Amino acid sequence: MNSNKLTLAAIFTLVSLVGSAPVSAQSTPWSAATASAKAASERGDNAAASMFYKQAIDIQKTTLGADNAEVAISLNNLAVFYQSQSMFPQAEQSYRQALAILQKDPAQNTSTALTLNNLAALYHDQNMDAKAAPMYARALKLFATLGPKFNSESAAAASTLADINFAQNQYDNAEALYLQAVSLWNAEGGPETTDMADAFFHLGEIYHYASNNTDAAPVYAHALSIWENASQMDNANSISAQATLGNIYRAQGKYAQAEPLLARTLQAKEHKLGSDNLEVADSLNNLALAYYCESKYDAAEPLYRRALEIREKNLGSSDPVVLQTIQFYAGVLRQEGRKADAEKIEARAAATSVAHL
Repeated sequence: MNSNKLTLAAIFTLVSLVGSAPVSAQSTPWSAATASAKAASERGDNAAASMFYKQAIDIQKTTLGADNAEVAISLNNLAVFYQSQSMFPQAEQSYRQALAILQKDPAQNTSTALTLNNLAALYHDQNMDAKAAPMYARALKLFATLGPKFNSESAAAASTLADINFAQNQYDNAEALYLQAVSLWNAEGGPETTDMADAFFHLGEIYHYASNNTDAAPVYAHALSIWENASQMDNANSISAQATLGNIYRAQGKYAQAEPLLARTLQAKEHKLGSDNLEVADSLNNLALAYYCESKYDAAEPLYRRALEIREKNLGSSDPVVLQTIQFYAGVLRQEGRKADAEKIEARAAATSVAHL
C-alpha cells in the first residue's frame, strides 16, 4: 500500500463534543469561525482556512480554557487540514498539542486514539516509521478498549503497523498484526477489500520466505480471489502473487493450477515492461519449466528460446544465467529429438566460456 492510499484511508477529523445533533453556526462562539474555515478550505483558499481555524481555536481557549477537549478536537482538525496541504511540520505541532490536552483525560480515549493514529499516519507518509510505529501501537491499545465500533479503524492501524514491521524484516510481529487486522475486518462482516488482499499477500510472503508453502499457497490464493473480484489483477502485488503461487503449484506437481497463473504473469509483465525485459525472461523461464515438468517440450522450447534471447541481449553471452538457460534449452531440444541443435548451442556456450577464462 502506498503512503497516499494510507493517508486517505487513515486520517480522521474529530466531531465536536457539544451535543450529539449538528451544531448550528450560531450555537457556539467559535462555530462561525470553524464554518468559515471549512468553506475557505473547500474553495481552495488555504491561507484563509488556516486563519479561521486558528481564530476558532483562540476563541475556544478564551471561552473554555486552554486544556478543554474542544480545543484539542479543533487542533486535530487543523492538523488534518495542514496534512492535506503537505504542511507536515505544522500538522505535527497541532497533533502534538491536541494529544497533550486529550491524554490528560481518560474520558477522551476515543479522540486520543484517533489523533494518535493521525500522527502515526503523518510520520508514515514521510517515511519516518521509527516515529510512526510506536504511535500506531499506542493507538491500537486504545482502540482495543473502545469495543467493536472501532474495528475498522483498529484494523487499518494494525495493517499499517504490520507493513512497517514487514518492511523491517520483523516477520513474526508483522504476521501477528496482519492476522489481527484480518480478524477485525472479518468481524465487521463487510465485503473483502483490496486492503485485505494486501494483508493476505504479505502473509503469503512471510510464509514463503520461511519455506512454509503449505500455509503460503492458500493465503496467496485468497488474495488473488479478492483482486480478481475487484478487477485489479494487474497491480504489482497481484502479479507477484500469481508468479509465486504458480511456482509453488509447479513444485507441488499441480501443473493444471500452475500453468494459468504463470501464463498470466508472463502476459502482465510483457504488457507492463515490454518484451525484452529481464523480468519477462524470468516469467518465460518459469512457464517453460512448468511445461518441461509435464513433458510438454513443444510448448517449453519457444519459451526457453525467447528467454535465452532476452538474457543474452541484456546480460551478454558469458553471464552465468545465460549459460544456465542454454543448458535448459538444450535439454528441451534433446527431448524433442533435436540432438544436433542442442549440441550446436552447447558448443557455442562452451566456446564463450573458454574465451572469457
